[in-house]
Amino acid sequence: MPKQLPTPRFISAEPTIVSSSIDQRSATGSNRQKGMRKGSHYSFEMALEPMSHAEALTWLDLRNEADTVIIDVPQMGLEIGTPGTTLVNGSGHAGANLPIKGFTPGYVVRKGQAFNHIGSDGVRRIYVAASAVTATDGTATVPLETMLNWPVTNNEVVTFSDVRIEGFAAVERGSFLQDGDGWHHIRFTVEEPG
Repeated sequence: MPKQLPTPRFISAEPTIVSSSIDQRSATGSNRQKGMRKGSHYSFEMALEPMSHAEALTWLDLRNEADTVIIDVPQMGLEIGTPGTTLVNGSGHAGANLPIKGFTPGYVVRKGQAFNHIGSDGVRRIYVAASAVTATDGTATVPLETMLNWPVTNNEVVTFSDVRIEGFAAVERGSFLQDGDGWHHIRFTVEEPG
């Protein structure tokens, strides 16, 4: 069962695509091809503001080896607005586009804006818009940076205003070391299972 982490105070959060594409080069090195396939997913490397020992103890779930963790994904400076009550529009979709319904008419999904799809297994998956799209009539097909990596079904929840990453955490060595002034400097990476 995933562990919900406390609300973070970030110094930084860097998203990275963990690619499952196939990179092929010819024997002479003169030709290169990239084969796209599903399975690419995201990881976030995060650094938190210095915190007291008592506060650091609330972050011990990061060291959990058996379960995934869930943490907010910052989109600082991005005005999310009122996206509406968004759901997957239809079933059987594949590739790098996700049809969504339930937008507030006229809502603009910005290039680079992250959002969650909550699949039939209850797991949150992050997708990022590859280009801007306007939901003129309350529906839009959002182009994605990565291919869909889980089957989507009509009416599954898509969230734009409460984006989180769910995945396994790897804590940077020394994160729970208390410095001479009594502070902890926690750094970690959360990677989606894929």
